[in-house]
Amino acid sequence: AAASVLVGTTARATPGTAQDADHVIVIGGGFCGVTAARELRHRGYRVTLLEARNRLGGRTFTSDFAGQQVDFGGTWIHWLQPHVWSEVRRYGVGLEETLGAVADRMIYLDRAGKRRETTTTEQWPRIEKAVFDLFDGGYPIMPRPAEPFADDTWIKSDTGSLRQKIDATAMPEDVRLILDALILTWGNAPADQVSWVDMLRWYALCGYNLTVVNDAVARYHVAGGTKALLDAIAADAAADVRLSTPISSIRQLEDSVEVITETGEKLRAGAVVCAVPLNVLADIEFSPALSAAKATASKQRHAGQGTKVHILLDKAYDNFSGWGPGDKAPINFLLWEGIHEGKTHLIAFGPSAETLDMNDVGAVQEAVRAFLPDATVSAAYGYEWNVDPY
Repeated sequence: AAASVLVGTTARATPGTAQDADHVIVIGGGFCGVTAARELRHRGYRVTLLEARNRLGGRTFTSDFAGQQVDFGGTWIHWLQPHVWSEVRRYGVGLEETLGAVADRMIYLDRAGKRRETTTTEQWPRIEKAVFDLFDGGYPIMPRPAEPFADDTWIKSDTGSLRQKIDATAMPEDVRLILDALILTWGNAPADQVSWVDMLRWYALCGYNLTVVNDAVARYHVAGGTKALLDAIAADAAADVRLSTPISSIRQLEDSVEVITETGEKLRAGAVVCAVPLNVLADIEFSPALSAAKATASKQRHAGQGTKVHILLDKAYDNFSGWGPGDKAPINFLLWEGIHEGKTHLIAFGPSAETLDMNDVGAVQEAVRAFLPDATVSAAYGYEWNVDPY
């Protein structure tokens, strides 16, 4: 799935009233917050879960598209993601495979937008070498990617953008076109706004192996969508869930922690767990103040700003993958998701909402026709995450 950041901050009150002592408020109803609520309940606490949206799930969002349940936010998972995988095993949810992730037919565009065809069998070893070269020297920088603060070597090395590194890495031009599209899809933004070190961490977490990265980020997803797993965790948490409840401030008092909603309601508990996304932290007033590092990061905002759109074509097309290089491309990656009732389901990723109006069927059709010249788009929809206030 495209990358996101969740920041966890816990405020613990000094011993106070018995009423507050066993009560914890969790702010943010994404996977982080819902899992925190479950863990607290299992340890005997009374939990109130506050979520600004009218649904749980955060940046995961399962809804209907063309008669099927699909994910408009995070989607794919892998057993190399230990925390997610432990939840999959705990609740026994099934996995389904996106076969487009391993399609042999490969359609890519050159810099002028000309369509070219090749096969994954032919190109993958060459792409693997290019990615290896792109992240050359990465292991000493980040030997423990699952513990990024074990040392600060990678921080000192975070001096260049992804675009600078791609342009400085030698490779054949046809490989460069495909690699550019691949890594832009990882970064989910124009490459000059994405850190090379951030993408190195993706690669490192998958054992510095491109095939494993591909399996982890585009191949396996929860049957029934991420909501199936989320609902299982939420049911186990059995928290007092309050939706449509945005927070304005969190204050540490002498004997408790006070949470004030945007409507002015005041709630108290013995502790608060804040599990809101990075971009939202700056919208909440903390007293004592949030750490300078977290406040600065929230104001800078996460780099991810790309598009993800589900597309339905009017007829069946065989399995393929599509690759479009460049920060200005409407589509960097086109993923075949299967055929349903004679129509082809695709998922497209682009670098920015400025390059493609996801919900303009005509614009989406024009972008898809760069790869499939005879394609007719029956439906297209992508969630506008970039304008979502939460």
